[in-house]
Amino acid sequence: MSTRTAPSSIAPLFDRLCGVDFTIGNGIHLDAKGFQSSLLLDLFRLLNTRCDLTIDEFLNCQAHVMNYGLPATNTLSPSSKTDLLKMEQLVQQVIKLFEPRLKQVRVKALAHPSDTKSVMVEIQAAVVFGEQMLRFAPSFHLHPGQVELVVQPEAV
Repeated sequence: MSTRTAPSSIAPLFDRLCGVDFTIGNGIHLDAKGFQSSLLLDLFRLLNTRCDLTIDEFLNCQAHVMNYGLPATNTLSPSSKTDLLKMEQLVQQVIKLFEPRLKQVRVKALAHPSDTKSVMVEIQAAVVFGEQMLRFAPSFHLHPGQVELVVQPEAV
């Protein structure tokens, strides 16, 4: 059985920065499932990190380590369509700035049906794995102060 491999640049960002060995014991680089886990982990960390910028400053900022993460969103209301659109813009911007492996990104923010203070964020994107373009579609539940993965994306 053959396992597709991809270049080492698909290792999780924090693992690369910390010098963690991301290869499997025998030196094989991430396969499709490992790549998917890498994307989920980095996206989870990104959405759980807060930067010091205001929402408006963040929407107009450049990629810089000091701007990593989302700005505080506690002023946004999940019951406001305008605020849900703003949340979509924020998630779109944070992915554009800090998760370059995701392409053709679309974000949909919806009020959580049973939690009036939370937002469901659905992400639809494409990702290049080796020579293939694959679909990546996780959903996250953004609680005040934390994020959780809600739906595992389809296998890549």
